[in-house]
Amino acid sequence: MKFLLVILIICSGQVFAQEVFQVHEVEKAAEPAGGITFLNQFINANLQIPIKSAAKGMNARVFVKGVIEIDGSMSRLEVIRSVDSLIDQEALRVLGLYKAWKPALIKEKPVRQVSVFPVIFRTAPIPEFDSTENALIEYFDKNHTSVSDPNKYRFRNMIPVDERGFVRADISYQELVSGKWKTLKNIPYQKTEFWAPYVGPPGQDSIKAFKIFAKTDNWDNAYEEVILQADGKLLSHRTYPGSGRPPSSGKFYFITGVLQESQQTNDGLVKTTDWYDNGQIRSVLELGGGKGTIVKNVWERDGTQIVKDGNGWAKIKGNSYRGKIVFEEGQVVEGNRSGKWLGKFADSTVVYEEFYNAGKLEKGQSNFGKQHVTYDTGDISQPQFKGGLNKMYQFLGENISYPRDASASKITGRVVVSFVVQEDGTLNDYLIEQSVMKSLDNEALRVIKKMSGLWEPATQKGEKIRVRYKLPINFDTN
Repeated sequence: MKFLLVILIICSGQVFAQEVFQVHEVEKAAEPAGGITFLNQFINANLQIPIKSAAKGMNARVFVKGVIEIDGSMSRLEVIRSVDSLIDQEALRVLGLYKAWKPALIKEKPVRQVSVFPVIFRTAPIPEFDSTENALIEYFDKNHTSVSDPNKYRFRNMIPVDERGFVRADISYQELVSGKWKTLKNIPYQKTEFWAPYVGPPGQDSIKAFKIFAKTDNWDNAYEEVILQADGKLLSHRTYPGSGRPPSSGKFYFITGVLQESQQTNDGLVKTTDWYDNGQIRSVLELGGGKGTIVKNVWERDGTQIVKDGNGWAKIKGNSYRGKIVFEEGQVVEGNRSGKWLGKFADSTVVYEEFYNAGKLEKGQSNFGKQHVTYDTGDISQPQFKGGLNKMYQFLGENISYPRDASASKITGRVVVSFVVQEDGTLNDYLIEQSVMKSLDNEALRVIKKMSGLWEPATQKGEKIRVRYKLPINFDTN
């Protein structure tokens, strides 16, 4: 009899857990971890609005109904108030990615609950989008001034785009001649297959991906770069301002399609927002302004805030170290690291410890295997030519010979070469990043190869590391 009673209790508990309740039937309703504000922030950051819909300008809501499960996910998603088929599908996709719900409670036990949630779509109109060409088109008059009057059209810049607004073919600059558009110049579209580094299950360190961009030969010009998985999910989207400068903005994704990190640069200040793979916000950091990294706010995976307004105990994602992601933890006071901080791999192995005073690193020690290295500069230091920039320019001036064909034709320009600086200061893996002409390219390569062994390598946590470096070389007949 006792055995039967236990079975009945267990079975009734399972039925209770499997039953789906309406919001008025629960004692505590389901809610996003951390609050509704962070769910809306997650949605806004993850939305990939189809350009055909976005171009019209939007201020609309899709109402989605689903079941908030005990594990924090939302199942049985369906649209109960529609905008259009493309927007509806995007609303379902984004809500399906979010798995940081706190389930409803009855008698302090988690239960499944029906919920209806609005996904808001707001965009400004994109007048440059031409739906018949599936392209962004900007028109110019005879003076190359942007115009919207068809009677003044003389030139146009045409960017073919896919359904998300990413470039999909050559960008062309065209002139209107006798009523027809004639291409004057193409910016080549490039799609390259490669294995993208990825930290996943044991034994998996990369994933097949495609790098997509279109850029001119001019190193100074801005461009965008998109990296997609084989199934079309985004891995990253960066905007480069040109001249070899780091991205002005970037988004980086988990392989599930969930946004992992967002970076935005404004007036030299880089704001980085990080998320867990369940969609819960992890941290908000700021870098720049001569203050190092400022830790603004940090949350646990369950939505508990552990650093608020720059004060608390932080657990944040650091830079990769020896090819692995490192998680750092320690005290934060007024946004600055304070006292002892530890860097750990995902398996909790401590790989370095550092001591800070008001955000300034005083001492650090890396502990990798039996090797222990002390340091007082934690960030990655860039490689440099021995003796500094002046010595490097002197070396280039003494060793460059202007090719005869280029000199005779008075051809000038900038050749940009990238190469890897090894741990011993030698160079290899040379690439022409920006070409002028073959003889100038070859001369730039020849001189840079003579630099091998004359470099101080980059360091991270006191250890020498391999780093790719870009060097522009100007050729001028004056």
